[in-house]
Order: sequence, then structure tokens, then C-alpha cells
Amino acid sequence: MTCRLSNRLEIRTFLLLFFCTISLLRAPAQGLSVAPVFVYIKNIDIEGNKKTRDNLILRELEFSPGDSISVGELSTTLERNSLRLMNLGIFASANINVLSWDERNHVTLQIRLQEGWYIYPAPLFELADRNFNVWWKEFHHSLRRVNYGIDLNWLNFSGQADLLKTKLQFGYSNKYELAYRHPNINKKQTLGLQTAVTYSRNHELAYSTDGNKILFYTDPNRWMIQRLAIGAGLTWRPKLFVSHTFNAEYHQNRINDTIAEMNPDYFLRRRNDQRYVSLTYNLSFDRLDIRPYPLRGWRATFELRQNGLTRKEDLHLTRVYGEYDRYFKMTPKLSFALVTAARFSLPRCKPPYSNNQGLGYGNNFVRGYEYFVADGLDFGVIKTAFHLEIFNRTYHLGKFIPIQAFQTIPIKIYLAFNNDVGYSNDPFYGQNNPFVNRAMYGYGLGLDLVAYYNKTARFEVSRNDLGQTGFFVRINTGF
Repeated sequence: MTCRLSNRLEIRTFLLLFFCTISLLRAPAQGLSVAPVFVYIKNIDIEGNKKTRDNLILRELEFSPGDSISVGELSTTLERNSLRLMNLGIFASANINVLSWDERNHVTLQIRLQEGWYIYPAPLFELADRNFNVWWKEFHHSLRRVNYGIDLNWLNFSGQADLLKTKLQFGYSNKYELAYRHPNINKKQTLGLQTAVTYSRNHELAYSTDGNKILFYTDPNRWMIQRLAIGAGLTWRPKLFVSHTFNAEYHQNRINDTIAEMNPDYFLRRRNDQRYVSLTYNLSFDRLDIRPYPLRGWRATFELRQNGLTRKEDLHLTRVYGEYDRYFKMTPKLSFALVTAARFSLPRCKPPYSNNQGLGYGNNFVRGYEYFVADGLDFGVIKTAFHLEIFNRTYHLGKFIPIQAFQTIPIKIYLAFNNDVGYSNDPFYGQNNPFVNRAMYGYGLGLDLVAYYNKTARFEVSRNDLGQTGFFVRINTGF
């Protein structure tokens, strides 16, 4: 009897202690608060920046000496800021670690950098067409439609992440370009400067669109179009993630009389000359983790462009463009991307054909419609994708590569599940182009390769709502 009573008391005591322990563990979630522990940044040491200046590196960080960071957020904060330094596009690697930590929670952070190769006097070899797929299929990968020359990109020209660019392009089309961009021209590092001069001329010109296919006219003995653009601008970056850009450009375009006869609306009213000034304001919010291939964060862009300031100019067109991109990291290997973009134009009257480009140019396209264009005054596009990491490895080539910046090659491969929908409004040139003024839909699978952080190659099999399936390639070298 005594033994049974003792056992019952022991069981009751155990259960009481168990439930008391559970209650204590749950107490913070029921109203009890635990004060967060902070570390205080004493110093920031920078190592490995032989050319890049310290003030540029410190400008990109979310913290500075004297700031405090929650211990629970320290690791993610340092990782996020390492990626911010990589987004400058001038480092082969960037890591931020805790160098020392004393008993008063004062820490010294160490930034270890490996600078990239900054001078790229690369031979120029590029396609004259809108994308690789058009060149390969519709023009039978003809080497006659290739441009060649010299493309010099001098990154980090003065150690301030500035860029000096020159291009001498010959072959199918000629292009001569000189451009310079400096992100920090004042002591507060809030103002940037960019300027460029570009002259180009082509024997071939896309003079019209029929059946959502671009029509070309070629004359190897005469220049069909000549373009001159001179521009300069300022970037104001008062906060780390916000930038305002103001640009002014002068454009002078001239076409051969043959083009003006074949398409009187190319510049409108059979004109063969077009001159105008363009003013642009761009507002950008950037909270992406990795700009070349984002997996987490968001970005928003608003742009207002006014083409033509006086009655004497040949183009009067106001355009409003907006883009919002959101990336969700669902698991360590799986992420989801949402990209939206839209454009609206004023006045609501017929624009020159040359200024009526819509979907199918640049990054605004619907997968599965790469062989087509959907011109128009306005357009909208929504692109979604799941990205699943299936390969992640870093190769160390060591002595096989004499340039230190290229001795380590990080490579990642993602399986992509893509889904796009877009709409282009073309009230003036849409009569013979059935894909405008209606929704376009495309989806498919892709294999995305990311190397050296900022170089990507996408291999995609896409299908559109017409039942057409194709294999498409997109390559971005990071320049």
C-alpha cells in the first residue's frame, strides 16, 4: 500500500514538473518578453581591395562603426551585405565576417574581397538580330548577319566602380560608342554622372511589321538608316536602396528615301529625318539579393519619358513605364519569381512606326512568342517562374588559369518552370498583326546556368497558346 502510494506521488510530481516546464517554455509567446542582445560595431577592416577605394565599399553597407545589430540577425545581415558588395559588379568574391568579439559585445568586422579583372578589351562578335533564336531559325544562323570589332569595358576605372566603355563595331552594322559612368562624384557619395555618344548605321532596316513578323529591307551599297545619340545624366541616391536618375538626350535619325517610300509612316508623312530631345526621370527601389539572378527580395521601377520639348521637333511622345519584381525564397533550394511590367503612352494618336515597339524587344516578351513581336502604344506583361537549384559547385583551377580573378569558378544550375501572359495595345498598326489587342500566353521548362555570379545562360523549351513549341536560348555575359 505504501509502495503504491509512493509511486502515485512520484508520477504526480513528474507530471507537475513536466507541465510547469512546458508552461515556462511557452511563457515568452504568451506575453513575457526577452530583451534582444545586440553587438556594437567598433571597427570595419577591409582586406583585398588593391584598387577599389574604402569609401565606396563602406557606402554600400547597411551599417557603419558605432551601429548596433541584433545577435539573432547578425549572420543574415552580414550575408546580405556581402551580396550588396557583389552587386557592384567589380568583385570576384566578397565576404564579411566577425574578426573579434569582446566581453562588452563590441565587434570588429572584416571584409575580405577579391577584385575582379577590370579591363576587357574583348573582340566583338555579336548577332545583328533581336535574339539568338531569330538569328538561328529565321536567318539560318548566317555569319553574314554578325557584327565584329572591338568592345572595351574598363570596370572600376578610378576605383569608384565607374565604367569607361568604347565600342568599334563593323560587319553587318556599324556602331561607334563612347560612354562613361561614375556613381559617386561628391563627398557624400549621393550623386552620380553618366554620359554617352553613339553613332550607328545599317545596310538593313526593319521597315514594317506584318503577321507579327518584322519585315526587312537590305541594300549592301547604301546605308538604310543612320543614328546619332548624345546624352548625359545625373543619378541621385540619397538612401541606400533608392535612386533617382535624370537624363537628357539628343537624337538625330535619318533613313534612306527608299524606306520612306516603302513605309510612309516610318517617321510619319514620308519624312526621312527625325530630330528630337528626350528627357527621362527614373525612380528605382532595389532590395534584391543577387541582381543578375535574384532569388530573394524585390525591385520597383518607375520611369517617365518625354520625347520632344518644342513644336519644331519631329517626335512628341510621352511614355510612363512601371515594373515591379518580387522574389520569394520558399526553401533553401526552391524560389518563386514574379515579374510585372507595363507601359502607357500619350497622346493617343498615331506614333511613327519606328517608335511603336511593344512586346518582343529586350526583356519585355512572352515565352513561346520569341519569333514574333507585338507592337503598340501600350503593353503589359506578367511573368512567373519557380527556380529549383539542382547543382551548386565551385571549381578551383589554380595554376591552369594565370589570372587570379578567374581561378575560382562558381557554377549553379537551376531547373525553371516558367509561365507568362502579356497584352499589347496597338490601335493604329494592328490590322495585319493578329497577336496584338489580345492576351498572349506561354509556358515551359528551362535550365538556367549561372557562372561567375553575373553571367547567365538560359535554355528553355516553351509553348504558346497557339500550340507552337520551340527551343530558345538567352545569354547574358554580365556587361
